[in-house]
Amino acid sequence: MIKVNSRSVITSVAKTTYKANKKRNALTVFAVVLTTFLITAVFGIGISYWNGISERSVRMNGMDYDIELTEPREDQVEKVRDMDAVKYAGLVVKCGIAEEYKGKALEKMRFYWVDQICWEKQCIPAYEFFKGNYPEKENELVLSTEALKNMGIREPEIGMGLPLTYYVLNSDEEDGQQENINKTFRLSGYYRDYSGNQYGYVSEAFFDTTGAEPTGFTQGALKITLKNPLYSKKDIMDIQKPLNLQKPQVLMADDQILANFIKVTAGLGGLLIMILISGGLFVYNTLYISVSKDIRYYGQLKTLGMTSVQLKRLVYLQAFWNSCIGIPLGLLLGAVVSAGVVPMALRLMDPSLVNEKIVTVYPMIYIGAAVFASATVLAGCRKPAVITGECSPVEAVRYIGLTEGKRREKERVSGLKDMARRNMFRDKKQAVVILGSFFVALTVFVCVNAVVRGNDAKNILDQTSECDIQVKNQTTLNENLPLITDEKVEELRTVKGVKEVRPVTSAETSVPYQEEAFGEYYKRLYESRYSPGNYEDDMEGYKKDAEAFNNIFGMRMIGISPEEFRKVNHGLGGILDRDAFEKGETAVALVFWASAEEAVGKKIRFALPDSSNPQKEYQVTIAAVGDSSLNPAEFSGGYTPDILVSNAFAEKLMGDKLYTELVQVDYEEPYSKDTEKAVKKVFRGETQISFRSKLVRYQEMKLSEQQVKFLGGGLGIILAVLSILNYINMMAAGVQNRAKEFATLESLGMTSGQIKKVLVREGLGYGGLSILLSLVAGLPLSYLVFQSMTVYNIEYSLPVLYNLILFGAIIAVCVIVPPVIYQMTQKDSVIERLRADGEQ
Repeated sequence: MIKVNSRSVITSVAKTTYKANKKRNALTVFAVVLTTFLITAVFGIGISYWNGISERSVRMNGMDYDIELTEPREDQVEKVRDMDAVKYAGLVVKCGIAEEYKGKALEKMRFYWVDQICWEKQCIPAYEFFKGNYPEKENELVLSTEALKNMGIREPEIGMGLPLTYYVLNSDEEDGQQENINKTFRLSGYYRDYSGNQYGYVSEAFFDTTGAEPTGFTQGALKITLKNPLYSKKDIMDIQKPLNLQKPQVLMADDQILANFIKVTAGLGGLLIMILISGGLFVYNTLYISVSKDIRYYGQLKTLGMTSVQLKRLVYLQAFWNSCIGIPLGLLLGAVVSAGVVPMALRLMDPSLVNEKIVTVYPMIYIGAAVFASATVLAGCRKPAVITGECSPVEAVRYIGLTEGKRREKERVSGLKDMARRNMFRDKKQAVVILGSFFVALTVFVCVNAVVRGNDAKNILDQTSECDIQVKNQTTLNENLPLITDEKVEELRTVKGVKEVRPVTSAETSVPYQEEAFGEYYKRLYESRYSPGNYEDDMEGYKKDAEAFNNIFGMRMIGISPEEFRKVNHGLGGILDRDAFEKGETAVALVFWASAEEAVGKKIRFALPDSSNPQKEYQVTIAAVGDSSLNPAEFSGGYTPDILVSNAFAEKLMGDKLYTELVQVDYEEPYSKDTEKAVKKVFRGETQISFRSKLVRYQEMKLSEQQVKFLGGGLGIILAVLSILNYINMMAAGVQNRAKEFATLESLGMTSGQIKKVLVREGLGYGGLSILLSLVAGLPLSYLVFQSMTVYNIEYSLPVLYNLILFGAIIAVCVIVPPVIYQMTQKDSVIERLRADGEQ
């Protein structure tokens, strides 16, 4: 047999066929372009979005490190820095606290000294910006923008004078009674992070004058950054063993970080797989739905002697040419959007981003997108190629791409509605592909929206902040001036835009030793790192003279409003009796140092030294024990758990000597500037009042939030567009391939209006069923993805509005697109369409 080289002939036929099918090839090229663009844009924007929220998380922490060693000794610092697993370790020491600026009380502005490693490697990366230099002279100071705002400085200048009253920490405790020092500092630099902390950084020269030591209790810490941030419990123990920790030292680490990383990776991996499936099905749809016309044409070629292998080559050649056009265009479009349009739009929104790197371009994304798109096209044309090669000439000419299966004899089509339903599912494989592509795209959109919603700054602050603004009396532990009076509280309630006002009162208490209620608690306390001293000696002295030990074992009585009671009771699972609590029969013990579950149900005795009858003893039953997260007060007592009582009961015991420590205010419209301005106006001129505002924190985060929201929104929009274009593509190919069917129906008396109604019903069926399936599967899936990826420990919520907008757009497209496509493609007469289809 003589071998005939037919490659040139097949290529020639393929070129002729390719030119003849310009519309269908354009549709296929469009699908390839869109799929390639989807991968490059989604991955490029998606990675940048994840980098953005990760960076914001670090800024909310205020420092970038993995593990912390408290109260480090010099030998431990050297050992840690010599460890192979450690990238670098920075030393930080708290050495002073500023209390006043130009007569204005400050909210415990802490002074820290950090070494060069900590400052350059762990502090600077956690700041949105830093201007100036780290302090070198004794009177130089670096402050956060939050601290400067609290001082009333909105536009800081390097070198400006800052007259401060402060005290140094040269013992194992922060002691507010230490000698105050007046000193004028010079601002050497300032920075912005999102922690909300009012920190100041001082020079080594200043630090040396304070007497503070890295080994001081709660003062010194070694911040450790690992080479591999994904550490396990074994890694923690490997670091801890050589250090010979001594009480009260502790190596603070998150032993769940590896498990959390696996959860996040699983969530991200699931989303990425669904995105790839969505893009792949888009291309597959185009090639699979249009198979019928191609096969009838290939059947004619087969009757002329073309072999199955040659026909398959013909199909693959056309797919290859479509890829050569579509993939480069898709990569170019993805690069333009992710690296050009998105950064440009963000910089137009905020000119301060002009020097910021918004979207990082990773070459592997484009290489991966090209490989995936090529593989998708190859997989998508495999089915047509197999059908083309295996069909006999007669079957190929008769092929219409529909497998109706066995019809029941009694089945009757009684109307347009039944016709639309039958058309949807007469080819089950095709229906699965269409619904699958639509369903996957919609489900991915729901999941991505949930993740974007979970990382929205306002949503995070709403769930992690106790109120819109907190008004605090800074004199509570010292002079205890009545700055927040009942009249001021009532005036706050009348402010336009204020929804709720929750005053918190507090008073010092004297607590005798009570074995039954707190005996086991004290034992656990002395076993912890927060041990006050020697258990045997302290307990013996405490039992003999409670007043002498009240500075160690005292507690505070904290009074709360009925509105605050609802929040506390909700946090405890609704176990409190409201009436008993309001009457003062029951209270809640709040622990921080150790657990105290034995106190539940026990009566505790206490006296109130600042009341009109300081010797009188009162008692109350502990109804529940809560942690510090339920404590609305800022100032605490000693090591004995504080107690929460009702404001009514506290006022009954203290009378006019009860002072309001702080007020929590909620707005009708969160983040309202006008309401906040009016609230602050109530305390205008009060230098001993401080404010902690959710609006101010949001404004600090605004720059990062714009970037995160824009990238997340862009991601959602791309996926939404994919969902809609997928449907349009499917309907366009479907209508084009059913031209003969429509012409036949019209020849039998069916009007074009009736055909349009059938198409609308088919579209609504696909759209409605896809939306229903995406809700059934997408909601629980989005919850799982959200839970695996959240880093703020907030509740799951779904952005209903965005999803409804997409679903509404899909329904509109389902109604509008099918008849429009039919009108545009079926313009010829019935005879011409029947003849054209038969001749192909």
